[in-house]
Amino acid sequence: STQLPQFLAAAGYRRIAVTQPRRISAVSLARRVALEAGDTHGAEVGYKVRFSSSVAADSRIVFCTEGILLRELAGDPTLSSYDVIVLDEVHERHLTTDFLLALLRALLLQRPELRLLLMSATINCAAFAEYFGGSPVVQIPGRLYPIQLVYMPPEMTQGSAEGDARRR
Repeated sequence: STQLPQFLAAAGYRRIAVTQPRRISAVSLARRVALEAGDTHGAEVGYKVRFSSSVAADSRIVFCTEGILLRELAGDPTLSSYDVIVLDEVHERHLTTDFLLALLRALLLQRPELRLLLMSATINCAAFAEYFGGSPVVQIPGRLYPIQLVYMPPEMTQGSAEGDARRR
């Protein structure tokens, strides 16, 4: 969510939209990527959510909600201002996601140079690749770290009889 948009910008793509299912995700990711990139928030990296936007004319990475991207499609059916569309957390499917997927599939026929990336930790890769005409799949395995569980009994509440007896 944070690294891929930066890699795409470094590769020379001029405008990248990254969708998130929730407003808070779009805003916090935009701030994080701007911080990592050493950019003033809203210059190279910005966000668009309902009732708020920090996107400048020269912003290269735009984090937005799926609903905002649908609204942009209504005004610009070819999404001509974007080179790459990244649909993040695509496994959180709802009506907006499915509608957006169908419209973007049709848009790819009109704009073969447009790049569409679907990202998810739990996506059914084969089904989505087939839906988009046998698109290539890149899987990046996660890392597992050992976890040590330590049980600590809850502290006694101050109003309990045992706690009162212990204080005396």
